Amino acid sequence: MINSQKLKTLTFATTRLEVVNIDFYSMSELMKSTLLSEIISLLSASVVESLPPYFHEINTTSEAETWLMRMLSESHLCSVKHKGCDSIIGFVFLSKSDAATAHLGYLLAEPHWHQGYGSELLTGLLQRCRHNQWAEKLIGGVDMKNEASKKLLQKVVFVALEENNQNIIFYEYNLCGQPHP
Repeated sequence: MINSQKLKTLTFATTRLEVVNIDFYSMSELMKSTLLSEIISLLSASVVESLPPYFHEINTTSEAETWLMRMLSESHLCSVKHKGCDSIIGFVFLSKSDAATAHLGYLLAEPHWHQGYGSELLTGLLQRCRHNQWAEKLIGGVDMKNEASKKLLQKVVFVALEENNQNIIFYEYNLCGQPHP
């Protein structure tokens, strides 16, 4: 069973990262402005290449706010930062799929690729979800061409589901019975 109230308080730290639920409505105007600027720089063409169209071409504060409002309405949105730093290096998205399943999305800024942050982030998330019993399963969809994301999910022991879409492959992690990554 998904515990939406607990998801709203999603916060955890790993060795190098801090992940915090974004509460846009309680932020100061300066914090909101900073967040919107970070969204614009984070959602570069290479970062969003394999993501849905509404992630693309976010170039103005207005477009960033529209994207952010959509993400907040569709998911529990968390920022990913280096420990002790204020700037955001990525996002985690969790949204309810059914009574027991949450959909997972994540992205990291390109300068932070190939440094182990993705596996550290997902390993920490899986440990936190298991510990707090937020959901029974996590499912992540990956564009078939996104080899790095497919390898990352496999590395942290997500299991590929039978393909029923030519462009996207779905991976599942059973929080109740799967081995720890």
